[in-house]
Amino acid sequence: MVRNLAGLKRSAQSRSDGAMSRATAAIRKMQSEEVDINFRSVATQAGVSTAWLYRTKSLRDKIMKARTPSPIVAGEVPQHRQRLSQERVVATLRLRIRTLEVINRELKEQLETVYGELAVVQPKPGGLAPKVKMMR
Repeated sequence: MVRNLAGLKRSAQSRSDGAMSRATAAIRKMQSEEVDINFRSVATQAGVSTAWLYRTKSLRDKIMKARTPSPIVAGEVPQHRQRLSQERVVATLRLRIRTLEVINRELKEQLETVYGELAVVQPKPGGLAPKVKMMR
């Protein structure tokens, strides 16, 4: 049995070239549309497997350079966490301020009450002191 190896090689090369052109076109299209670029999205757009993309060094390098940085790399998640942390600190401090304002108001009321009681018991300055009889 004679095999047509040359034909098989040409067919495989043709399929590989077609996949390469589809993948390259998909990357260009995704870049122009500003769509997230990663191996899975390119594979879906080009109709190839992700394994083939990873194995093809030139495409792997193109995708690595073109892919949109993840939020962690871009610094979005740490900024979000930092903002949440700051909001929690602010909320805690506002609660503490409200609590201290309530305590301050209560203490002022107590102080006014005590001043009022002292004003009734003590004589007015410059006035006559009440006479107190002393027993011997």
